[in-house]
Amino acid sequence: MVAIAAAIIIGIIVYNYSTEQTRQKGFVFGVELEKIQNDVKELQTQFYSKKTQWEEGSITKEELFQFYEKHVDEFEIIITRYDKLDSPESFQSAVDLLKLSSESQLEGDKQFIEWVRTGEESYKVRSDSQIQQSLEYEMTGLVEYYSAKTGIDPEDLPP
Repeated sequence: MVAIAAAIIIGIIVYNYSTEQTRQKGFVFGVELEKIQNDVKELQTQFYSKKTQWEEGSITKEELFQFYEKHVDEFEIIITRYDKLDSPESFQSAVDLLKLSSESQLEGDKQFIEWVRTGEESYKVRSDSQIQQSLEYEMTGLVEYYSAKTGIDPEDLPP
């Protein structure tokens, strides 16, 4: 009888420990993902801010392109951070979509830079298209993230 009670108590302790470890892992994952998303947002704010500074004459075109070169390098580094996340399986599709969003945003930025460099409208059109694609990936990724977080399948929601 004592052995059975001890086994039950040990089972409860192991279960609670496992549950807490999973909760902590999920919390850390969420914080890391949020940090990546915030870094992308901050990078984009700086990107367009520099263009405005150039248009206002606060910086030269050369300074703008120096900044843009660093921007692309920093963005590529941020994108690699998605691969380093220890994502719970239920969140992997959200992470994949958010990474695709960032990759599309970066490609849009590169096209935008070429538009500023050359004045060729086709680069601006491609940039706008990539940015639109990025927003679609991000919105879908956020839906996937919150669905995994809440356990609600987006297919079950009313239209």
